[in-house]
Amino acid sequence: MRYGGASTTMPAARPLLRSQEPPWEALSLVAGFLDARSLAAASCVSTSWHAAFAADHLWARLCRSHYPSAIGLLPLHSDSNGNAADRRACPHRGLYVLFHAASSRGRSLPAPRLALADVAFCIDLFAASGETTLSLAVAASDAGVTKAPGGVFQFVVDVSDRNAAAGPGEHWSVRWTAVRTGLAPAAAIVMMDAKVPASRAGAFGSGERGEAWATETMPAPGCGGGRLEAEVVVGVRGEERLVETVRLGVLLDCRYVSLDEGLRYLQHFLL
Repeated sequence: MRYGGASTTMPAARPLLRSQEPPWEALSLVAGFLDARSLAAASCVSTSWHAAFAADHLWARLCRSHYPSAIGLLPLHSDSNGNAADRRACPHRGLYVLFHAASSRGRSLPAPRLALADVAFCIDLFAASGETTLSLAVAASDAGVTKAPGGVFQFVVDVSDRNAAAGPGEHWSVRWTAVRTGLAPAAAIVMMDAKVPASRAGAFGSGERGEAWATETMPAPGCGGGRLEAEVVVGVRGEERLVETVRLGVLLDCRYVSLDEGLRYLQHFLL
């Protein structure tokens, strides 16, 4: 090629250098700084990377850091020389994966096998004299659970049309029984059989309406102490204390349990 009367020669193009894998030593140095996700991804790149990033001592470090108790589950056996040897090439990786999956899993419990439509509630309210003030049976699905915020195990039964008067007694007694309906054989559990304390049954203040309530520890399913409490709240109005509503609920540590939690409890006794 001529340029300004002079002859020039274009330099030959240099061949592109093919990228080279980092040396073995570099892989081993980097591996110690990677987390579990990065180690797992890097070990899938090639055979040499797998050898560097799937080394058992790397996963042993992660196990000791995140799940130290898992180390006690290593399946060790003695070889012919009496030395402890691992049955697998990388047992710590398997342990890490096992414990990580367990901790990452959701803690939701299976849906209860007992449906709300299978349960009825029977309520008996007795005056201080022992006379029956109010008795009713209502299907749980018709007891106003949909009105409860968040779908908790709390039910409201409107009994204002019954003209049931609680009267001025010093205390009341309440019995709440849950019954399985529609399935044979029949089954029932007494959720509460308690007296409403005089301090709650006596004075309602100066208002037209008031409430009296009782709580009682519920029987524990299987072994162990009971932590659940049944609650019955009776709403009254006027001088005669006409019963307007009966509210039923189950509490755990002063909060109402969810509908599914309550049904899972009942199925221990009703199924």
